[in-house]
Amino acid sequence: MALRLDQAIIRGEIDNTSRGNVRGKLWLVGHDDPITLDLRGNAWRDVAGCKITFTNPRPAAQDSTALLRPKQTGYVGDITASRKVRVISDDSDIEEASEIEEQAATVWSNMLYLEWFSEENGRVFIESADFETGISAWVWEMDQAEEEAQKMTNLHTMRGWLAGIIQRPDPQDEEDSDEFDDSEEAWESSLKQSDRLSDAHMEALEKYGTEGLHDDRVAFVMGWDHMLGGDSPRETADDGESWKAAAETTPHEFDEEDFDRWLEEEESKEDHPLQKRAQELVIRLLNEIDEQNDESTSTSDDNTPLDRFIRNTMNISGKLAGALGMGGFPGSENNGYILAILRRCLNWANEALAALKELMESPTWQDRLVLLNEFRAELFALRDGITDLRKELREK
Repeated sequence: MALRLDQAIIRGEIDNTSRGNVRGKLWLVGHDDPITLDLRGNAWRDVAGCKITFTNPRPAAQDSTALLRPKQTGYVGDITASRKVRVISDDSDIEEASEIEEQAATVWSNMLYLEWFSEENGRVFIESADFETGISAWVWEMDQAEEEAQKMTNLHTMRGWLAGIIQRPDPQDEEDSDEFDDSEEAWESSLKQSDRLSDAHMEALEKYGTEGLHDDRVAFVMGWDHMLGGDSPRETADDGESWKAAAETTPHEFDEEDFDRWLEEEESKEDHPLQKRAQELVIRLLNEIDEQNDESTSTSDDNTPLDRFIRNTMNISGKLAGALGMGGFPGSENNGYILAILRRCLNWANEALAALKELMESPTWQDRLVLLNEFRAELFALRDGITDLRKELREK
């Protein structure tokens, strides 16, 4: 996943005075020596040919900087100082403001955005409207055509980086398999593929936002070429309206009685005991845990033991509801999928227990050890129940 560094920046300099090369230095909290950059490519037109210097008025430690290699080599991403964002004006207090008041209390500001793709750490970026920034005079100037070419190169670089995350299977391997593989291993492989695809999509959305959905940038970097606009025969043959013709020739009438019957059957089904137990644990956890007790264990990356405990416990509850609430459970046709989900729930249970152990060792939580021990007992009971169910399904 991408590394974001803006909080840990003390100061930095980015030099694109040599065409086709971006060099730089970044001084970070907790690092004695600066991180050096040596990248191929150019910045956007507003700062191409310039040297940028910047200082962070409020630097703070970031755990993610420990992963950063001291020398960064690779390719530029988007580098610009002209992105427009809304920031809160210095004299505004919007803690209890309405949405309209909050909008009125913000002003437009330029944001510094620095992105690169290194051979050592993949995608790394810095974005902030709070830095004190200086830009030198142009040593050389980029024209509009060069900028468009550089932006297209950056899109291809992002696409290549996301392809490494997605790791799409070889289409030939899928064609060679005529029968559907319902084994636990096949489902686990499919779920991992889905996870990687979701991670890549989140990275694309984080960078391009909803605008990227409308202008095809997200589709392009995700490798979804079938979703791109264009004038090729393959793309214009179906303008997205063909489903209407199919619907007109094969109308489907809604059968209200069938729907009511199905709904009644679904509502009459009993929740699986494991599903019910996990749901009750999450409800109790959210009602009884006071997040202010975790202040002493907080970090700038919002990955506290409490965060991990809650997140993993909620994962168990949500996935058990999806897997054990499937129609026909425990029908043999779903066993491979259910076994794969239960394996994941075991991993989340272990992660939740490890986070809970950290909480129980923290001085801040010593007054709530009784409650934490109850949560611990419930997690162990859930884990044992998942293990027993996996054994039962394997024997079918």
